[in-house]
Amino acid sequence: MSVRLKAIYRNGPHLKRWKLNVLENAEVEITVHDPYILPATANSDEERQHALRELFASWDAYPLRSDAPRLTRDEMNERR
Repeated sequence: MSVRLKAIYRNGPHLKRWKLNVLENAEVEITVHDPYILPATANSDEERQHALRELFASWDAYPLRSDAPRLTRDEMNERR
């Protein structure tokens, strides 16, 4: 997922550890993306359908057990 922002550069950079070569009051465009989300690689509807069939087959082969331990909120949001 990406988010594109427009901003005005004022009072120096506020990004940790990055020095920007930008003039004061210059309009800048910033793109923020999540490195944990990979872009789609399928180039056609046929490839997307094939990937979806493989996903469903995997779910059928390894169903979730109703007695499986539950993750806590902290465990679900933990990033490594």
